Amino acid sequence: MSVQKIKQRLQNVSYQPGTIKRGDWAFSTNTTGEESVVATYEAPRPLRIREDREFDLAVPAHETFSVDGTADNTETFNLSHNLLDTPATVSLVLYDDGTPVQPDSIDYAGDTFDYTSANTGTTLDVYYIPRDPASVEFKKVAPGGGATIEQPLFEMPTVMAHTRDQSKDPLSFDLGRSQLHDTVPRKWQIQMVVKAPYPVAFEESTRGTTATNALVSIPKAQTEERIRGLKDAVKADIAGLS
Repeated sequence: MSVQKIKQRLQNVSYQPGTIKRGDWAFSTNTTGEESVVATYEAPRPLRIREDREFDLAVPAHETFSVDGTADNTETFNLSHNLLDTPATVSLVLYDDGTPVQPDSIDYAGDTFDYTSANTGTTLDVYYIPRDPASVEFKKVAPGGGATIEQPLFEMPTVMAHTRDQSKDPLSFDLGRSQLHDTVPRKWQIQMVVKAPYPVAFEESTRGTTATNALVSIPKAQTEERIRGLKDAVKADIAGLS
């Protein structure tokens, strides 16, 4: 079936609007300074990415520190990257051996925070929004071995996402490079690729901490109908054969 006929078929099926939420993604860490896949979503049914709805994005840095051997001692911890007082989300999230805690104070100009732990020798996990710029790209990727078939969806620099109050001034993107640019077949992946000068993490398993200040959601419309020929049509669309 031709790309044009598939596009017409897609316009006539019923869709359920929704969002690819934070809990829908499988997360991984990056290699600092290199393009790295840090989040993956596999489409359970055919879906279309909706460019007429806003999306949320905040990509935190993750660092760990050890508290000293004296209980109830206030310490100052120096972050490795520039800390941003962001309007998009909570600037800094802190855990003490896996327990959520609050810093005593945050010095944005000095890129430090103070914290008094009742414990000794425990590990602090810090997720914070850095001022350091990073690039973020979302792309769709076909499953299977052999040559990789993929297509970029959209890009968003963190300097734009992290400096904006997204509840009042939402982020947006444009799709339309090809006829089926917004279409993701069943079992294809949407990947979030980051190139950042800082260590990116949305969670870590050793102490079970989560970057609750991270934002990653994409609007979608999903159909439960099976569309014969969709995967081949999307591949042809990516190859420019439509």
